[in-house]
Amino acid sequence: MRTRTGRRAGARAPEKRFLINPKSDGSEGWIISVDPERNSLKQAFVTIVFASIWLTAFLHLKIVRKNGAQKAKKHDREFSYKEGLEILGCNEEAILDAVERLRKCRKELVHEKAFHDSGEIKIAENEADNAYWLIVAIEKYFATASNPPIPD
Repeated sequence: MRTRTGRRAGARAPEKRFLINPKSDGSEGWIISVDPERNSLKQAFVTIVFASIWLTAFLHLKIVRKNGAQKAKKHDREFSYKEGLEILGCNEEAILDAVERLRKCRKELVHEKAFHDSGEIKIAENEADNAYWLIVAIEKYFATASNPPIPD
């Protein structure tokens, strides 16, 4: 059986995937282009996962420096990102909210379960923006005289 458009009943229409980029000349607005390979989505996933890896390593190094290896070892298993930041004295609500958002997004992305739907629709690029903002915000927060950055 076919529909009025000539497709078989139940057949899905081809998906259109788009990339939305700022205009190169700096003027207001966006350029929308087709992204059939889903590169933007893939890059967003990589950003989310690697931001989480960076945050785990950052918290481990800072907690070892501040409280010793035993506390850091306990943190690796028992504390959330938010609790790790609180151990280090971070009480900035915007950072704590963003880190909780990253934790939830990463958990859903990495440990996806087909039968567990959170009921939320997330836009991967927006979640990647949150992850990137969080890295920058944490680096700025801890780059004060009382909290020197971790040396290279």
